[in-house]
Amino acid sequence: LRVYLPLRGFADSLNLSVATALVLHQLFLLEPSLEGSMNEVERRTLRKKWFAKLAQQRILSKKQKKEYHKLQVKHRQYQELEQIVENGGVLDVSQTAKLVRLKGASQQMAELEAEFQRQAEQAVADLVDNPPAPLTDMRRADEHRTCFVGRNTKNKHQEDWKGMAATTGFHTNDVPSTADYFRSRVIRESSDA
Repeated sequence: LRVYLPLRGFADSLNLSVATALVLHQLFLLEPSLEGSMNEVERRTLRKKWFAKLAQQRILSKKQKKEYHKLQVKHRQYQELEQIVENGGVLDVSQTAKLVRLKGASQQMAELEAEFQRQAEQAVADLVDNPPAPLTDMRRADEHRTCFVGRNTKNKHQEDWKGMAATTGFHTNDVPSTADYFRSRVIRESSDA
């Protein structure tokens, strides 16, 4: 199947998300019955998977991300040495010792991934059953509309956005960042247990 998206004006190409949105929009125009054909069990399963994935990206602290990255490097080195052995190659003494050390790092990485996944699922457990409302109104922000603006972005544009309804209605001090939001949910869930 090949799809062509007509481009007019000065655009040379579309990014993937825009192209995907255009294709999906056309599919829904061609076959309206496709829209909303998932049953509630399928929706819940999809929310559980994706909400946890989104939260997992925000839960990790800088220190944890750094530690995880180091483990990933060690895991790749372990896989490379293991591949040599599987292909019938012979490791020297230093490579064999390194393989033994790196095996522990691979196990540690797997344990860390499982813990991060557990924390992410815990952070979004109630959101899976009670999802936030979808963004349905993308028009200009008026008094009755609010939006989340990150602390750094809000500080950067404070003068330019002074008095704008969408940025004055939501106080980012209550929820400083999405990372803090999800981390606080994990801490709160742990203390409740």
